[in-house]
Amino acid sequence: MSGKVSKYLFGGVVSLGLFAFALSGVSVGAIYTGNSGCKCHMGKGCFEGEEYKERLHSNTWEKRLKGTPDSENPDCLKCHATAYGEKIEGAGLKYLPNVQCEACHGAGSEYKKLKENFEGKGKDAFKALLKKDPFEARKVQYDAGLIVAGINGPATVKEQCMKCHWETKDDKNRCPKTDKLMDYKEFFKKDDHRDEDELDVALKKMSAEDKKKWAAILPKDEILNTPLKPKKKD
Repeated sequence: MSGKVSKYLFGGVVSLGLFAFALSGVSVGAIYTGNSGCKCHMGKGCFEGEEYKERLHSNTWEKRLKGTPDSENPDCLKCHATAYGEKIEGAGLKYLPNVQCEACHGAGSEYKKLKENFEGKGKDAFKALLKKDPFEARKVQYDAGLIVAGINGPATVKEQCMKCHWETKDDKNRCPKTDKLMDYKEFFKKDDHRDEDELDVALKKMSAEDKKKWAAILPKDEILNTPLKPKKKD
């Protein structure tokens, strides 16, 4: 994402634990792979993955639904789980527990494939493209179904968040089981998992001509242009 247009192949951005909503029709034939398909971003030491693991999104089904009568309740699963009612990799799965990366970034099977074997050239081919032409690399990901709010998904990050969060007690989406409210800007700061990558570096050097050329994949939501959260020191 990042200004980060989303190295974090998947992921949430605000944490109250009621966020995972299915993004259907992302890419023809795409299926949900689960966080296990996000090996790089969920690997130890990855800023985006480490930030995600600290938030309630990463275990909201376990903390809020597991062992309760609502553990199979569709009204609860649409926000406390991922891909409910969608096609999931793995036999017999009705949903993926918790707000997993694909809850916000769409079914990942197709962009997982291109990262593993871009144009049939092996696992390092996409990395090479990312270094050579980060804008083309990002476009390739979006064409494969990657969704990033404020770029090619919901018009703003807030619009995506409000599918499962609310700021007022009379909001039509409010869960009747809690009266917690979300201060969107404050929660975005807390749950922001962007980090600087090749695209961010290239963005700083963009010419007016390049901005026009790549307008479709550039951040349109102003919040994505806010300063990145500093990485924790080892």
